[in-house]
Amino acid sequence: MADFKRIRIMISSRCSSLVADGEQQVSMTVVRKRLHDRLRDEPLLGEALFEVWISDNAPDQSQGDLDTAWNRSLEEVRKADIVLALYTGEAGWAPKSGEIGICHAEFQEVWNNGPARLKVVRVLEVTFPARKSAAETKADRTFQDYFQTLNPTSPEARNADDVVARSLEALREAVASLVKLGGREARKGRFAYGTALDWSRLDFGTRKQAMEEALGEALRDLGASPLSSVAGGWDWPLADESLLTIVHGLPAAFGVAAARELVGQPFLRDHGYDASGEAPSLAGPVHLVACLKTVSESQAMRQLGFPDATIVAAPFGVYVADKVQKIQMVFLANCRDATTTRHALTRLVEWLDSTGEEANLVSRARGRRRIVAAVRLALDEGA
Repeated sequence: MADFKRIRIMISSRCSSLVADGEQQVSMTVVRKRLHDRLRDEPLLGEALFEVWISDNAPDQSQGDLDTAWNRSLEEVRKADIVLALYTGEAGWAPKSGEIGICHAEFQEVWNNGPARLKVVRVLEVTFPARKSAAETKADRTFQDYFQTLNPTSPEARNADDVVARSLEALREAVASLVKLGGREARKGRFAYGTALDWSRLDFGTRKQAMEEALGEALRDLGASPLSSVAGGWDWPLADESLLTIVHGLPAAFGVAAARELVGQPFLRDHGYDASGEAPSLAGPVHLVACLKTVSESQAMRQLGFPDATIVAAPFGVYVADKVQKIQMVFLANCRDATTTRHALTRLVEWLDSTGEEANLVSRARGRRRIVAAVRLALDEGA
């Protein structure tokens, strides 16, 4: 049985701004910690339902390495099932003067990569504890203009209790909506907006690279680590085995020959993927192919080169395995942006776990390791 999964909520807000709380004022840090504790203790059928992330320290500038803090926050946005933005009109801190603030960046990231995941509470009557610099004022104005252009539907809150109450209402609505939709909107994003549109503007080579980077980052979230000795190679721990996993990007529809040829039949080069100096006991290789659009069983079969193989159409795309040579390729469909790519890989992992195919994949990977080793030895002896 799969582990119980909690709903990941990321709370985005300014920390140091003050709001009314009875007869006194408290910082947004206090308010969102109160909200964090309330959500953490909220059960569903006897189990905690939410996993909540807020930035570790406040004020934000105290986090030390600002570039690391910036990247960590944006990564949490990408991983979250729901992002709750407590909007005060402030852009937040920035690593360098003249850049957009962290609150602006977090808002933009979730809007571009699955806007259905975003819920906003507009916090009014906010007091700023310190005078802002010219750069901060400019960044705030930029964020406010961006927010007004998008004009997301958002309830208003005027004090700390209102913020918590409106946030809980927004989150209830978000959970209900995502359950009804099956998360479809959040996972797909909008192909005519944001990152999906940005990917559509790229040439084949650049898009292929972006797809492979997104798939690699999704693997990293599953515990994989990159291999410097193998281009596109990752050490992916799965079912008590470490798999040599090679990522590929197919940057157009499968029927476009020029795009398909950029991937080709990568298993023909398996003997050249040598990570023995870095990770000597890896099984495989296993090939993960992020496909920009859909992929059919017949297309996957033609890519393999022969029909006598295990070819399964699944929610994530198509899984191909050759019983004799132990070749394994997984075609992940509709990888239009980083969010959809991550979702396709998540669906693959869920399918492997729920069907028991995980053990078969690992067993074939061990067999492929032995075959590749034999081929490499034969080539060395022939040389």
